[in-house]
Amino acid sequence: MNLKNFLLLLLLSSNLIISDLFAQINFERNNSIVVLKTNGDTLKNPWAGGFNSVQFSEIDLNLDGIKDLFVFDRTGNRISTFINAGTPNQVTYKHDPSYIQYFPEKLKSWALLRDYNCDGKMDIFTYSSGAMAVYKNTSTTQLSFVLDSFKVHSDYNPDGNTNSGNPNGDPSYLPLYISSSDLPAIDDIDGDGDLDVLTFSILGSFIEYHKNNGNCNSLDFQLSNKCWGFFYENGLNNGVVLNDTCQYNINNPQKYDGNKKHSGSTLLTLDVDANNSKELVLGDVSYNNFVMLTNGDLSTNLDNSYITAYDSLFPQNNSSTVAVDIDVFPAGYYLDVNNDNIKDLIAAPNCQSGCNNNENVIYYNNTNATNQPDFNLITNSFLQEGMIEIGEGAHPVFFDYNGDGLEDIIVGSYGNYDPTNGSLNYRSGLYLYENIGTINNPSYQLIDTDYLNISTMNLDIAGSRPTLGLHPAFGDLDGDGDLDLILGDYNGKVHYFKNSGGPGNIAILTLAAPEYLGIDVGQNATPFIYDLNGDNKLDLIIGKTTGTFSYYKNTGTVSAPSLVFVTNYLGLITTEQYGGFGGNSSPILIDSLGTTILYSGSKSGNLFKFGNIDGNLTGTFTRDSTYLNIWEGISSNIAITDINNDGSLDLLVGNYSGGVALYQGNNSPSSVEVKETINLRSLNIYPNPTQNSIVVDIQNNETKNATIEVISILGKTLINQKISSRKTTISLENFSQGIYLVKFYNDLGSKVLKVVKE
Repeated sequence: MNLKNFLLLLLLSSNLIISDLFAQINFERNNSIVVLKTNGDTLKNPWAGGFNSVQFSEIDLNLDGIKDLFVFDRTGNRISTFINAGTPNQVTYKHDPSYIQYFPEKLKSWALLRDYNCDGKMDIFTYSSGAMAVYKNTSTTQLSFVLDSFKVHSDYNPDGNTNSGNPNGDPSYLPLYISSSDLPAIDDIDGDGDLDVLTFSILGSFIEYHKNNGNCNSLDFQLSNKCWGFFYENGLNNGVVLNDTCQYNINNPQKYDGNKKHSGSTLLTLDVDANNSKELVLGDVSYNNFVMLTNGDLSTNLDNSYITAYDSLFPQNNSSTVAVDIDVFPAGYYLDVNNDNIKDLIAAPNCQSGCNNNENVIYYNNTNATNQPDFNLITNSFLQEGMIEIGEGAHPVFFDYNGDGLEDIIVGSYGNYDPTNGSLNYRSGLYLYENIGTINNPSYQLIDTDYLNISTMNLDIAGSRPTLGLHPAFGDLDGDGDLDLILGDYNGKVHYFKNSGGPGNIAILTLAAPEYLGIDVGQNATPFIYDLNGDNKLDLIIGKTTGTFSYYKNTGTVSAPSLVFVTNYLGLITTEQYGGFGGNSSPILIDSLGTTILYSGSKSGNLFKFGNIDGNLTGTFTRDSTYLNIWEGISSNIAITDINNDGSLDLLVGNYSGGVALYQGNNSPSSVEVKETINLRSLNIYPNPTQNSIVVDIQNNETKNATIEVISILGKTLINQKISSRKTTISLENFSQGIYLVKFYNDLGSKVLKVVKE
């Protein structure tokens, strides 16, 4: 057994769960803290978490009779929910993640909401192992779903069927095939009131029509046409070939034309010419445009669909509208966006990776009618323009870049998709959000999308080019009182930027050592700077793709570090899940009353918490693998501090969709608790708040064996001072603004007070 498998087996079999050695940190999702764009405009949904390849559906989430918005990102199978205020002729969506918990956890690849049983409630259609599953909406006073069918079946041989309508008694009933990469059209194609399905066949370029033969409360499908519309997708481009005779249609349903291969397409149906028959909008995996196919069916029962023409510039139908241009693999969604009771068009990419990941959601307003649309382009970044959105792979950290005592936010990115950037195809940068609020009421403004101009630096020395997958970490490596930068990248290397700005000043960060010390952890280096062994010198802990943690011990001095490799398997722990492929560990360490706690994001998106660290660096740490049950998307990265000085730690969670979620700590209990025994008389601290120093007046308490400690909100002891007099002056001049705990204790017990430095 190799070491990797041994570690996984050890973790999974031992069920080692850390018990809190300090008061539990409790977090609640918070969307209220304001974030501004560079021009000063307020972001409407800053903490919504970003979009990559998203799918849109309408649903009444809060059961108020207004259709809200369900968004499914196939990048990590991530759900976002938005409440619609319903203001006529306005887009009024507000991010509200509290409804995510009511959706099934196993939605993957694609998820489209449709009402299949005519009860006015949207049900869920989603991918299920080469077919599709359906969850019925059973909401009454609260949103809820139950699994209706794990795999929807269809009668693939209706000509030879002997047990029509009985899937359990007829071998011709097979799972209705839908590819994981495709998007089917789930719509009432024949106008009889129930939902039918259009999907590409498993081998060919023809579209199958699966007609629903039941009533409005059934999923009884039959393959009614093996080449709906009598066309096929051109194998040389994203055009189509019309008037295909399709001789093998129903009489021989098992015969497929192997020369007409299908690699991936999206389907959207809508009526564009008010004749009741459904046109088809086709997106292709290798192209940037839509092809709209005109349906010439004028029959009474809509049972003679026949494509008569196609338009490769859809929806360019007037002088104010442009054709869809989404780099690769566009998908379309038809829903009422602006509350005018007319459906509008949204287009977004349907790819897993390697496609546009920012400003890639196009909204066309329909100014005419649902069945005869006139589309007008409104924005290329629908809802995205109101979010923190950095492309792919957000890694937030706190860093006071301008020395004003307020914690700013730096967000590292894997990168924005940019096919013009050579072989990289991405361009990575550090996004700087300055805290322009106050110590108690933070707010942030985007200042720079390429802080330090990282995207122009050839940090990849072997490739003589910039690097991707940026993971920043700040710490005073050289002991000069300001914070330096260690930047990890996707190649597994780290890069050292020295800060020469000085304490309390604007950071002046200069590249001092690319590929610092030759450190290479394989892939996805995610560093953190922390005194791990308690010798008052900063060490380096690095997460990586494998999910384990590398430890580099500082054997130098406070001002002249010398980082020496110790192990690639610190604590014999990993963030890789059983059966997974990599863990993408991303460490955060805090000192809680002298106890070191390690937190980490992961490839799966779960947050991990590790303990039993102090004095056990060569042993096995304990693990909580579903810490707080917080999940914001795959490849999570976290940052922790107290951003509003309320005495509780707050949490940022970045995800691979390119966004950041904010969780605010609450005061019940406090995130950092200092226990006290009350056998003491009262004491006093003044001035409070203070700007420079405080006086601790212990009044009539005993001075024998008396000590005063000043403790940070993270639980780290900053001052430990013996006292022998009633009044003691303690300087806080070199401390940043914030809340500190002052603990007095003697042989009789201890007492703790809070002090605020302004």
